[in-house]
Amino acid sequence: MEQITAALIGGFLAAGTGWLLQSRLEASRLSRTKRLLIIGIVDDLKSSIELYSRVIDEWEKSQTIWFTTLNELRESRQTYLKNRDWLVLLKDESFRQRIFKYYHRSTDHINLLESQQRRKYDIQAKLNEVVRDIRLRNESLSLEEERQLVIRAMHAEDRELDGLSKLIPQSIQHLRDYRDEAKDLSEVLEKGKNH
Repeated sequence: MEQITAALIGGFLAAGTGWLLQSRLEASRLSRTKRLLIIGIVDDLKSSIELYSRVIDEWEKSQTIWFTTLNELRESRQTYLKNRDWLVLLKDESFRQRIFKYYHRSTDHINLLESQQRRKYDIQAKLNEVVRDIRLRNESLSLEEERQLVIRAMHAEDRELDGLSKLIPQSIQHLRDYRDEAKDLSEVLEKGKNH
């Protein structure tokens, strides 16, 4: 009987020790995953801050949004995109939502900027084609006469191009806002608050 009791007690101790060890290993693994997630997101945010500044600088210098920079910005988000399910490890729900909303809205905005710039290029290419056709037909026209003919031929596109000329600078201003938000999120994550 004593042997059975000793065996039962030994079994319970072994099971309890195994369970305790397993739960500590799991807690350690989750803690490590959380630290790596935070490091990855902070690195991503810092990269995004730099790329936002580059898009803004390029716009101010050339009035052009370069697709290569937008693609770099998109690519810099891979850490977040591949690991966003692990955001649940951050304790503060409102902060998790803030991170999620930042990435969601800024990604939509990057896509919008690309779409606006692409449409601007398309209209300008069509405009250049019409100008070339007009010049081939009548070389004696002045620049102003050519411009008037082009505007008549492409009235809707001209209005759209005018609208894009107003929208893109506003979109660039929103990029400044996302840059500031990325700075704020990065600082909070680095200080260790909200997680």
